[in-house]
Amino acid sequence: MGKKLKFGDLFAIGLGFTVGSGVFSLTGVAAMYTGGSAFLAYLIGAIMIYFMRFPVILAGSVVPRQGVSYSLTKESYGNSMGGFWFWIFFIGRIAMLANATAFAIYFTSVFTTLNPKIVAGVIIVVFYLANFFGLQTAAKAQKVLNLLMLAAFLTFIVVGSANINTVFVFNQENFARGAAGGFFSAISTVVFCMGGGTAMLELGGVTEDAERNLPKVTFLITMLSGLVFAGIAFATVGALELVPMPDGAGMAGTLLFGGPAKSVINAAEAIFANMPPLFYFFIFCGTCMAAATTINGSFGWYATPVQAAIEDGWFPRWFGKPNKYGSPYRIQAIYALVTVVSLFFFSTESIGSVNTNVIKTATNLQILADIIPNFALLCLPRLYPEVWEKSRWHMGRGALTALFLLSTGLSVFLWALNFKGLAGIIQTVLLGLFVIGAFYALIGGKTFAKKEKRG
Repeated sequence: MGKKLKFGDLFAIGLGFTVGSGVFSLTGVAAMYTGGSAFLAYLIGAIMIYFMRFPVILAGSVVPRQGVSYSLTKESYGNSMGGFWFWIFFIGRIAMLANATAFAIYFTSVFTTLNPKIVAGVIIVVFYLANFFGLQTAAKAQKVLNLLMLAAFLTFIVVGSANINTVFVFNQENFARGAAGGFFSAISTVVFCMGGGTAMLELGGVTEDAERNLPKVTFLITMLSGLVFAGIAFATVGALELVPMPDGAGMAGTLLFGGPAKSVINAAEAIFANMPPLFYFFIFCGTCMAAATTINGSFGWYATPVQAAIEDGWFPRWFGKPNKYGSPYRIQAIYALVTVVSLFFFSTESIGSVNTNVIKTATNLQILADIIPNFALLCLPRLYPEVWEKSRWHMGRGALTALFLLSTGLSVFLWALNFKGLAGIIQTVLLGLFVIGAFYALIGGKTFAKKEKRG
């Protein structure tokens, strides 16, 4: 696939992918659950997501390859389980719709005459074309975008924190207003936002010195994104007063006006009320750039596990053929096409609620997709005894089992909380999709998909 990705390339792609639209779409939701402590949900969530994913981080760095989550799942527990993971991962890529609609919401908050659905479609096409020329090109673009984005975020955090309503944020009644249940519900909602760094594991096959670079880059990206998101949430929830709602619930002033997806924009309007240039800088180089960099990184991450599954027959092989730049452009075209077509199925007025519901649903699917390959850690000594014995991560069976149980137990707990918070119709649809996926995996594992192989 050409030149391997170095630490700096991985960091650029992963940071841009991680520091995305989720913080802007879900900070308002987190504030509804836990009030002024929403920023702590991001800090704790960053630590949790790294710990939840550590079994795969460890296994993926010891035996790096493209699409490591799928490959290790298949090798550990059979062809059908690999197919089920592929199904959950594939339908979970509805997250691209959330990122596209997020970009449109932010962009049209300034250019109000534009149709947000058209804007969403255009941005998908733009970054599909950018990724058409390969990951190296995408990584170079990402480095420039990251600098502008982080500068905008820091501006928002510094100015917002300097004028924050500390009485609201740290008031006993408003801080952690949902108690432990509300706080963990907030974590289960936002935890997906910090998981983008671990997506770099799927690029292990094209990573230089993977056993050293993958754990390091995933840790740094996860912790840095947690700090940035916590700063944004801190400035956001303290920007406006809390006001009682008719049903007795509480919202932070006009923070949720227009829906949770607009919470940070509403806060920015208050923070930069007398500083229009900074407001526009934050919208274009902050919120819009965050959604754009996530879309850019998504095309690379979304394709690699699918390529591994295609080789085993879970999808027509024709779609996995790369172009001369090494880009899996046909797989990426599927994601782009599905996202653009989806825009025709809802109204312009409902784009905010669509964004929030899609990202919450994608979070649930991603947590589940993260749980499944955790089991591969227990099989690593059996599958690769020599490699495991020489690995810097080698540990005894007891320690390995304890690590698996703790991280996977935490993942299941947060998945259940997230599922409980979804709308009833979404829960029903997901359960139906899980059943369909199980049949697809069982039938495919015995017919059209290849039998388990290692490599």
